Amino acid sequence: MKTERASRFTLRHLRWPIAAAVWALCHGVSIAEQAAQPLQPDAYFRADRAYRAIDANKLDDAEAATRAALAVQPDSLQLNLLLLDVLTRKGQLDAARAQADALVQKYPNEPRVYAQHGFLAQRASDPATAEQDFAHAVQGTDWTVQEQRNLHLAWSDSAYSAKHPQAALDALSTLQGQPDADVQLRLAQSRLQLGDRDGATQAATLAEEHATDPAQKRYAKALLAEAMTPQAQGEATSPDDPRVIGQRELNEAYSHLRARDDRAALAAFQRGFANGQGTWMHYADAAYAAKRLGDNPTAISLFRQSLDHADADAKSDGGSNGNDSLPADRRFGYRREVEQMQRTFGMVLSGAYQTSAFGLPNTVSAAQGGAEVYWQPPGIGYRDGSIFQLFVRGYDSVYDRNGATGLPTAQGSVGARYKPIKDLNLVFTAERLFRIGQQTTNDTLLRIGFSTDQGLDLQVTKPRWQTWQVYGEGAYFLNQGRMILSTEMRYGHTWMLNSISDHLTVYPHVVLAGDHDNKAIGQQLALGVGPGINFRYWFRETQYSAPASWLDLTVQYRLPLTHADRAKGVVARAILWF
Repeated sequence: MKTERASRFTLRHLRWPIAAAVWALCHGVSIAEQAAQPLQPDAYFRADRAYRAIDANKLDDAEAATRAALAVQPDSLQLNLLLLDVLTRKGQLDAARAQADALVQKYPNEPRVYAQHGFLAQRASDPATAEQDFAHAVQGTDWTVQEQRNLHLAWSDSAYSAKHPQAALDALSTLQGQPDADVQLRLAQSRLQLGDRDGATQAATLAEEHATDPAQKRYAKALLAEAMTPQAQGEATSPDDPRVIGQRELNEAYSHLRARDDRAALAAFQRGFANGQGTWMHYADAAYAAKRLGDNPTAISLFRQSLDHADADAKSDGGSNGNDSLPADRRFGYRREVEQMQRTFGMVLSGAYQTSAFGLPNTVSAAQGGAEVYWQPPGIGYRDGSIFQLFVRGYDSVYDRNGATGLPTAQGSVGARYKPIKDLNLVFTAERLFRIGQQTTNDTLLRIGFSTDQGLDLQVTKPRWQTWQVYGEGAYFLNQGRMILSTEMRYGHTWMLNSISDHLTVYPHVVLAGDHDNKAIGQQLALGVGPGINFRYWFRETQYSAPASWLDLTVQYRLPLTHADRAKGVVARAILWF
């Protein structure tokens, strides 16, 4: 058992801590474990807890466990590097750099310490120090071939940022025969700084041919164009030229994106833009970084600038070619991002025949109407796909073959809903039902809904596309002890009715729908299947935002799969989403 735990710990140690310098450049260099100073049992136990906490992304717990381990064994290089790694992960860069400075003094001949120290110097915009650190780090003999390669790339980047182009080339002396874009881009930019235009052209050409990343290909094209511009001989190759500085900042931004450091990437993008560099693609990538940070105003502004740059390119005589122009579907996607981020409130008007528009039960052969107003608080209402809304709504029966209608059936509610996971449409809702009419009730309703779909939004480049959706919800009325489980699944194809409007669609489909009501009289389970048709008209759009509203009409005819009356017949819904 002890051997098994030691093996597991070794595997973790090969993975954690990671040399953050290599994170920022090439997706990670792991630090091999040194067996010269094994951990004492108590330190081992606490360090193992720290690694587990890192695995679970509980960084506060990881820091506490690491410091506890260091209290037992303060001279352990392994534990000191672990603390440095945790501080870096938490974004406590001042504390991390202080720790790195102390480790350089304590371990002046340890390459791993210099690698970490170099990364932190890069993050602190101190490229000269980072250059020296990586030059020390590559002297280590325990690095793997891949680790050595990554460190040489980091060394070259630091030298280039420090305006030492010859040192940047020297750092790549063992790699310059490799044709991949990571190496050749660095060779091209450094040769440009030195005025070696032919060498820069050769390297940029190789980089473009072997680029696997669109950002690399764009930068290779920019370097190639600069190298082949005759008038740029003296001026454009200067390290102080704004174009060179701007392109360097954009290149650095993509390094930060590869390291998943959106804050540093956004700052680098902004510096590049301030120096007059950047295409619509750069502005869009910067907008997505701002969106992930929850900085909606900045993201909206950058998406708008991306659209403006794309329009300017399309209008200019020397604009981008077909491969670099903004595709229509991506343009619509950017506009949809703007629409979602700038939305702060909305209204929903609905009417339903036989089935409640809000997923609540009602009698057969009935029609119900309702209205809702919701508010998304700024800052927390929409944050990178996570949504929080407060709402108030009311509804009543406008027709009921078996019962009352109008004011006696009016029901009000106020509540909140939360979608916590950006890529998963899982929504939690809590609302307080309050009585308006004599036949309604006061209660608390808790709901969990999940849906997934494809093709519900407009597809501006297609006349026809596949569309499907799956929805399920559980609703529980606390006072009544009533649980209703409902589901609806649709599959079909959507057509754009361009002869009428390019914002009008028709969606014929088959539907399988049903519910289970534990308080239903008679059959608790209702399930029906049948054909349906949906018409939707989209409206309220601007140059920068996609249609924010739609009017929707759905008619279905369901054949019962159970004996419940509510599972059969005509179902009609009309919804105005504003």
